[in-house]
Amino acid sequence: MMISIRTRLLLWMMCGMALLLIVFAVVVYEVLSRSLLDGFDEVLLASARTISASVEKDDAGIKFEMDERQAPEFYRTIKPDYFQLWSEDGTILARSPGLANSGMEQFSGLPDVPVFRAVRLPDGRAGRAVGLVFTPKADEDAKTVVTSKQVSLVVARETDPLDSTGHFIRWLLVAATAGTLVLALLAGSVAVRQGLRPLDALAARIAAVRQDDLSARILAERMPAELIPVIGRLNDLLRRLDDAFRRERAFTADAAHELRTPLAGLLCTLEVTLSQPRTGDDYREATTECLEVTQRMQAVVESLLALARYESGQTALHPEALDVRELIETAWRPLDDKARSRGIEFDPRLPANLKCTADRDVAQMIVGALLANAAEYTNDGGRIEISGIDSAKSMELTITNTGCSLGEEDVEHVFDRFWRGDRSRTHTGIHCGLGLALAQRSASALGGSISACIADERFSVRLILPV
Repeated sequence: MMISIRTRLLLWMMCGMALLLIVFAVVVYEVLSRSLLDGFDEVLLASARTISASVEKDDAGIKFEMDERQAPEFYRTIKPDYFQLWSEDGTILARSPGLANSGMEQFSGLPDVPVFRAVRLPDGRAGRAVGLVFTPKADEDAKTVVTSKQVSLVVARETDPLDSTGHFIRWLLVAATAGTLVLALLAGSVAVRQGLRPLDALAARIAAVRQDDLSARILAERMPAELIPVIGRLNDLLRRLDDAFRRERAFTADAAHELRTPLAGLLCTLEVTLSQPRTGDDYREATTECLEVTQRMQAVVESLLALARYESGQTALHPEALDVRELIETAWRPLDDKARSRGIEFDPRLPANLKCTADRDVAQMIVGALLANAAEYTNDGGRIEISGIDSAKSMELTITNTGCSLGEEDVEHVFDRFWRGDRSRTHTGIHCGLGLALAQRSASALGGSISACIADERFSVRLILPV
């Protein structure tokens, strides 16, 4: 299950805060530990310098003079510090009172360059020692020239106070980090809750949109800038849903109206026929009328089913190379007589060998629907012109008829289902307004397109199909 945005934000914030605090605590601990250790080493080296200053050389050799007042830390009976002096040949020259029955490990660096290391003191305590090599100063009362001899010195002191201080600092930083994280968690919870409050407000506004009123829009006032695009997309979705539901309601009403009229005519014809005995010719005439009405109803239903199949992508297509001139001649043949009776001139001007790639039945239906629409709405004595353009990737066919009574604002509706320029619906039951809609969906299924335009009372439809 996906965790909530609030929880995810809080987790990421706490992880980032914890990482920063841990890094900060480690850096602070290292800096403080190094500073304490450097201070400890300075005190240790100062003690070593004090001892080295007490070493002199004279006629009798090297002598060491230091009393308890100069360095009381070496004379304590409880937890004393330690020192030990060696000559060049390794002979012990002097050592602190605490080393009466033991000694210290000798180590040193270059002359006057001290070396520090962690050691275990003779009494078992953890400590730290400094070793250095130096040349004792000559006694002013010496009568002869004293040869230069170097002395090694090691001074050690316990590190328990240093370790205790470091331990305290470590736990202080751990406690401070933990406490800061707890406070950050509380503050972050409040901040995240306040920061996500606009989402709750947006959810409330969305919930206020009723299912029976999709025309309502979500207000963007007093909303953060990050939510403005979301609100815009939601309002666009609501608009498209509202348009879709309006179209579906209009479609249901139009379909009912288109089917109700022929059904009423069919019912009326049957009732009149059965109202009294009729001759055989009367029954034949009534049956013929009922058959025509039924065929028109069947055409409407088949058109609706075809539209549904195209819109759901359930139509199986078998594309092949087709001769466009042959398609037009086949589609015009059943319309020719009626067009001639109305004085309509049919003028196809097509380039030779104009081809397209499409399913034959679907392409024939498209061309037939376009020509039928043109023949129906061309004025008496008008003209239907057909032109074609052949290119490397597509075939473009334009069908133009005169006598168009539509306005330019009607162009966007000519491919709507059940839409007709005849708003009074005087041809209800004869033309249901599905031809162009079906043709457009069919062309789209073939990978082509259909568009329309109106200019100078001439209605033009442009069909593009792939080659």
